[in-house]
Amino acid sequence: MIEKIELKGTYGYKNFITNEEKQTFLEWIDNNEDKFISYHPNRKSFKFENETSVDNLITEIKNRIINLEHISNWKREPRYLDYIGINSKNGSIPLHFDANDGNFIHTRYNVILSYPEKGGESIYGDNINILEENMVWKCVAGKMKHGSTLVESDKRRITFSLGFLIENSNI
Repeated sequence: MIEKIELKGTYGYKNFITNEEKQTFLEWIDNNEDKFISYHPNRKSFKFENETSVDNLITEIKNRIINLEHISNWKREPRYLDYIGINSKNGSIPLHFDANDGNFIHTRYNVILSYPEKGGESIYGDNINILEENMVWKCVAGKMKHGSTLVESDKRRITFSLGFLIENSNI
């Protein structure tokens, strides 16, 4: 059962995806990791720009977010799209803001597919949040500085990030 939880500066939902859905993504990653782009030796990602075998699952999860969050006036985020990001040992995400589009605020819903035993915590504003697998958390990326701490274990931090441009009055 999906359970809403408060995080520092934001919120998320535990049990947002099933273990079967998570496993589908992890198997897809295993079979397609050679297509990921490396930004750093310990950080890479894949943008869903073209058709893949997980498109139906992506649509299903995106619709689950839209329904759960009652998102009405939004556009597809055109720069980063929906993507999977992987941080391996010694990888992190530098603090940054993402670009908005006028009155539409860049908002990301991040589904945790794999979470390290040590490190890889989410930095959101001045807060650090410890996440867990199968949850999703809301990141208002166009208004809040965000990133992650260094992954210190062999288990990778893998996030499926869904991008929305949501009208400011609906954030």
